[in-house]
Amino acid sequence: MKNLNQSFRRLFFSTKCSVCGKIIETEDQYICHECFRILRRKSEMKNIANYYFLYYYDEDIKKIIIDYKLKDRKGLSKEISALIKKPLKELMKEKRINIVIPVPISKSRMKERGFNQVEEILKELRIDYETIDRIRDTEHMYSILEEKKREDNIKKAFRNNEVNANEKNILIVDDIVTTGSTVKEVVKEIRKKSSPKEIYIFSIAMSKFFKK
Repeated sequence: MKNLNQSFRRLFFSTKCSVCGKIIETEDQYICHECFRILRRKSEMKNIANYYFLYYYDEDIKKIIIDYKLKDRKGLSKEISALIKKPLKELMKEKRINIVIPVPISKSRMKERGFNQVEEILKELRIDYETIDRIRDTEHMYSILEEKKREDNIKKAFRNNEVNANEKNILIVDDIVTTGSTVKEVVKEIRKKSSPKEIYIFSIAMSKFFKK
């Protein structure tokens, strides 16, 4: 019966590791043990000013995030959460974070994807968060190469209706920071109605081309 169930799973579900493509026998697992071990070893907190991140956006992380967001592998949130749990919670403790804000996705992205990838990870980690609204659909940022066009694309895309950040330490969480255009726009919106003590940014991955 066990062999039959495994054959059934292989037939109807993708069981390949998101990183190396190796077949995985364990149910509800999307990264093989070896790749997970390597990723855990590489998950060291880095920072550029108030931007904190664990990985550079190299080929392995790119594969994982694409699978997670675009290839119906929502279950990857559990493995991603396990990789980032300790360093993220240590950062929150060190910076005395009062409010966590995930970068919101547009209604059209939510409709096609079914979930906000950052919120899903925060739920897995049991980290409370507050939200701001994304009021405008935008083009996919990865499809825009020029920084100025990225800034124009995301301009006035957010609205803060409820988060009171006065005298609070804020942590904005995203999956990838490329040029920083998106999180800068979120920061701008938060500062419109509040005067936070500090605003920090945490992302799973950072582009090697990022400049603050």
